[in-house]
Amino acid sequence: MTAHSPSGADERSSPPRIRVALLGPVRAWGAEGREIVLPTRKVRALLGILLLSRGRPVSRARLAALLWERSGEAEARASLRQAVLELSRAFGEVPLVRRDGESLRADLALGDVDALSPFALSSFAAAGAPPPLMDGLEGIGDGFDDWLGLEREALRSALQGRQEAALAALEADPARREEAIEAARALVALDPTNEAGWRAVMRLMAEAGNRAGALAEYGRCRAALRRTLEVEPAAETEALARRLRAPAAPALLPPPPPPPALREGRRLRVGVMAVHQPGAEALLPLAQAYAGDAALELVRYRHFDVVDPPALEGTDPRDPGGLAAYGLDYVARVAVREEGEGMRLQISLIDLACLARPVWSARTPIDPRAGGVESEALGRLVARLEPVILHTEGMRPVARRPGEASDIVIRAMPLLFSMEEGRFRRAGDMLAEAVAREPENAMAAAWAAQWHVFQIGQNWAPDPEAALAEAERLAVLAMSLDPESAEAAAIYGHVASFLHKDFDSAAYYLDRSLELNPHQASSWALSAATQAYSGDPEEALRRMERYRALAPSHPHDRILGHVFTTAYTLNGDFEKALAFGRRAVRAAPGFVNGYKPVLSALGHLGMRKEAKPLLAALRRIEPEFNVRNFVETYPFRRPEDREAYEQGLIKAGAPRG
Repeated sequence: MTAHSPSGADERSSPPRIRVALLGPVRAWGAEGREIVLPTRKVRALLGILLLSRGRPVSRARLAALLWERSGEAEARASLRQAVLELSRAFGEVPLVRRDGESLRADLALGDVDALSPFALSSFAAAGAPPPLMDGLEGIGDGFDDWLGLEREALRSALQGRQEAALAALEADPARREEAIEAARALVALDPTNEAGWRAVMRLMAEAGNRAGALAEYGRCRAALRRTLEVEPAAETEALARRLRAPAAPALLPPPPPPPALREGRRLRVGVMAVHQPGAEALLPLAQAYAGDAALELVRYRHFDVVDPPALEGTDPRDPGGLAAYGLDYVARVAVREEGEGMRLQISLIDLACLARPVWSARTPIDPRAGGVESEALGRLVARLEPVILHTEGMRPVARRPGEASDIVIRAMPLLFSMEEGRFRRAGDMLAEAVAREPENAMAAAWAAQWHVFQIGQNWAPDPEAALAEAERLAVLAMSLDPESAEAAAIYGHVASFLHKDFDSAAYYLDRSLELNPHQASSWALSAATQAYSGDPEEALRRMERYRALAPSHPHDRILGHVFTTAYTLNGDFEKALAFGRRAVRAAPGFVNGYKPVLSALGHLGMRKEAKPLLAALRRIEPEFNVRNFVETYPFRRPEDREAYEQGLIKAGAPRG
């Protein structure tokens, strides 16, 4: 089916009862073809979120945060209930939306969705750019807009991948040249900045004897790049155009060679480049200054090698072939642009494994009167860039360098933070393998130490004393291998406070971490935890606000964000602890220490009945939990904090032990 009619779906022996279009405006039709009225923008947005989750449950807290981010928790949940009720009424007897406890999911067996249909996607890929996904729903909220942007990029990437595969198959058959030309044109319709697609059109038309047409396509390519990115075509595209203009164009037209194989034994490699803007040459020196400082900022993060902008001077930032010589995995493009009476700094991340696929972009205002680089503005953008690189690599279906220690560490991180025991143990095996393969790799040692910290905290360690000793050994090893690693220093500080209750040493190493990299968001979160344990919850909250400002969408926030709950509980602000904690528990239901500050807050608020389901959930994943054992092992520095926390748990109905 298409985005505008229910009649274009592929034929099936038993047609689905509901048909939904997400490409273009969100619309739905019943089995008889009559359109179903979806009454509000947020009802349509809710339906889209659930369908694009592909049958996976989505927590109510997540849905409320996406669609009613400016409302209080109670109001947001009430609005969500009303939206679910309106969806149920709209679909009548067809239970497309299912309730799974504290989550909702779409039953895809009862619906046909154009954006999830391989048939529809193939049709759109062949035809060019589809209508915008969930068109007209922009502006519901910042969180929803970010989510929608990522879904649109994922759809564009999927369509592009299908079309690239189709083009490659057609190019291999000379008898299907005309089809290949149409496929290449569809590829550039999907992304007008895809120079590989433009070159394919030019090459195929020239092979068909239409060199004038090929040069006309070059002109369209150049116009699209100037209009969209304010840049000139890449050197490879220009070279092809020059050869087409030559009196004879000898076998100029084989496909470009694939990038050379990556060298073994090296880490992820990120290049940084200043973007040259035609007509704004006066801003180029400032962009170059920002690019140089951005490279220095990235070096602080230690997970990848950084290629300095001067080394890449003269190389087109959109030309995968030219950049391949440097063995780059990503390139960060840095631009300074005029905006009204001011200026803005923009950094974009390009994944070179996918024909220069953009994966992230962010910008921030800068003062045109500053006279140089604004370090804080730049540091905040780079702080958001580093987790994006790690998350993109960690979630990649196929490793770039199987068996390399650094790659193993990055791919283990999402498993570690899942707090699902099977996946968590797999992360432990991977990190142990990384340490064994490369004993001098500081990041492997540091993250293996962090794994042991979590293992102890989750009560999953068969021998807690041995796990504690191994965490200590690995954390010390990481710092000795790389004394300049902010991350290694922060992890050692966390080991000192959480496992050893050595708060003074912890504060020293965590402050050292923040000196080494004042923009490392995770270090601010770990230092906030130590401040909370040490009896200064207000300072903990200040540091968590700094963490949130540096990484508003940190991929590990579902665990790091729990420090907010702990700090509010220890500060006696139980209402806020409850508001943060309930959301955090739903986001990471397997994290045992996420439940405990919420339960203590509920106890102090006299909400024993509301605490009961949370306590039951905690006892399912930590059956032996009791208050006595917990307060004896948890890192409280001040006796009054331990006593208040203990009394809250007891009032909530937790077993005393």
